[in-house]
Amino acid sequence: MLHLRPYSLIAVLLGAACADEPTKPPATAMPIRTAASAALLDDNRGNVGLALLESGLFTTAVSTLGLPVNPITLVPVPVNLTGRVLAHPKIHNLYWDDDWNAHNPDAPTHEHIDAFTRALVGSQYFAPAAQYGVGQATFTGFDGSSVFCGPRSPGAQVEFVEIIIWATCEIGFNPLSPIPGLFPAITGVPQADDDALYVIYLPRAATIVEGGCSFSGYHFFGAVPKVRLVLGVPVVFPQTFAFAVVQTSCLTPSGPGASLQDSVTRIASHEIIEAATDPLVGLGWIDDAVVTQGDLSDLFQLLSNVALDLRVGEAADICQAVHVTAPVPLAVTEPSLNNRILVAPYWSNQNNACVPLVPQTTLTIGSPHFSGVATFVTSATRFDASATDGGSGAGITSISYRVFPQGSTPPAYTTVPGATVQFTVGGPDGVYEVDVFATGNNGTSESPQAHLVDLDNTAPVIRITQPAATQYAHSTVLTLQYDVGDGAGSGVASFTPTMDGAGTLSGHGLLSGQVITLLAELALGPHTFMIRAVDHVDNAAVAAVTFTIIVTAQSIQDDVAQFLAQGMIKNAGVASSLSSKLRAAAALRATGHCAAAANVYVAFINELQAQSGKGVDAAAAAIMIADAQYLIAHCP
Repeated sequence: MLHLRPYSLIAVLLGAACADEPTKPPATAMPIRTAASAALLDDNRGNVGLALLESGLFTTAVSTLGLPVNPITLVPVPVNLTGRVLAHPKIHNLYWDDDWNAHNPDAPTHEHIDAFTRALVGSQYFAPAAQYGVGQATFTGFDGSSVFCGPRSPGAQVEFVEIIIWATCEIGFNPLSPIPGLFPAITGVPQADDDALYVIYLPRAATIVEGGCSFSGYHFFGAVPKVRLVLGVPVVFPQTFAFAVVQTSCLTPSGPGASLQDSVTRIASHEIIEAATDPLVGLGWIDDAVVTQGDLSDLFQLLSNVALDLRVGEAADICQAVHVTAPVPLAVTEPSLNNRILVAPYWSNQNNACVPLVPQTTLTIGSPHFSGVATFVTSATRFDASATDGGSGAGITSISYRVFPQGSTPPAYTTVPGATVQFTVGGPDGVYEVDVFATGNNGTSESPQAHLVDLDNTAPVIRITQPAATQYAHSTVLTLQYDVGDGAGSGVASFTPTMDGAGTLSGHGLLSGQVITLLAELALGPHTFMIRAVDHVDNAAVAAVTFTIIVTAQSIQDDVAQFLAQGMIKNAGVASSLSSKLRAAAALRATGHCAAAANVYVAFINELQAQSGKGVDAAAAAIMIADAQYLIAHCP
């Protein structure tokens, strides 16, 4: 919000000229100009009444400030204002003090600022402004504060009026001229004309009294004497000129990777394009939105339709306050600036959008990939980036991308000509940043898009605790114990346990914790328990354990006890008879009398055959017979 001194009528007009104002209230959107609204929202070109009113306002300000009698300025009055654009802006940089680099060590050097200006006029930045009558710009050089206009202290507070007086001196003062305005300024600053635009850079330690850092820059206009020959007679008239002010003390880097230089170029380009499209502040005419401040409304209402005229959105303000648009990286041929400048976007009635129109990149992640809490990919996942020119019609020059582990030093971008590119992510598992942006043939570069992906080339981990790769007695009761996990990966999508290739056993599944009674569910001999697992990005794992079921002299005795407990041996007498035979055979076996033990096991088998289906369940009898035959065949 600007705080204006009562006597400073010139400063009143700055309400439409300020940029980057954090205190500015939300703007009220207005429709694009129609024929019915054009008269209210136009500038004073062709509007004699409005031109007279505005000329009178400025002339009153000039007279009030005493500029006409100031021996430095000698501005003739009245000053006639007619709205215009800068057909071919001639930009000249003016530095407030006489040793910019020494006094502003944390700011861009004047060489860098001049390089930015040179790059700006050589870029496509001004091209969309052709719709408003603005043609190609040129850079005419730079000057510091001259001794003729008083050296400026880098730390001094300055006023709006002080700036305009100083600028008028630098641009027009020549005590050697017999007629004011006949000779160019003694300072060497190029003489003003209808295309002149002077950009004034205030030092880091200097602040503007009226408003402080409620704004970072503004543009306005002044007048200097100039001679025109009329019928061979030199006539002095007031030549208006446009100027912009960048208040560097109010600038700080904003955003990741941003620099103070970016902040300076953003504000400078903001004011430069507005000065080019609306050099005489208060004659605003680019009609998209009302963006001025409410505290000046009472004064504006006294000035007929100037009230609305002052409130009409200026080109860059519209894209800052209404159609909020990020600054645009512009590709330039300027090695000292790393071939890139950051500029402010501005409104285009023709495009109904903010220009320069930047490319737009779409990044598509192919298969396999999985999006949950994070986006997981593998080294086989293809990334497809495709770009459009954003509507500029200029086409795409290239797409640039880089991939690096999050938190590491970013590598240089890989730039591929054209509007499409494909790439993959390689390296150890972990989080990677994928940055991508496109550059258009109009010199604009999209702000890099940052995407985070988790690289997951690791299969799930399977740990099988039970069964183990060992021998189990047939009478053993086995509990499956295993776990399947994917650590920091994409997660287990599925797993399948099998026993000897089958997903079920005796009608039940094979989840961890499942109890398997070997005697009833698995035959003697080798068996394989296997688990296959896959994660969400198709990494597969297999783990298997092969174990063997055997019979011991003790385990076959346990068979009888289990079957008796289950009711498959129907009375204790039969169980006792079978057990006594097994104990006798075990004793013989233990002493190495295998043949004698075999005879006893045969007697055991005979009794089971006789009792099968009667005193002993047939299935139980068959199992115990097979176990006895195993012992006969496997006697030490």
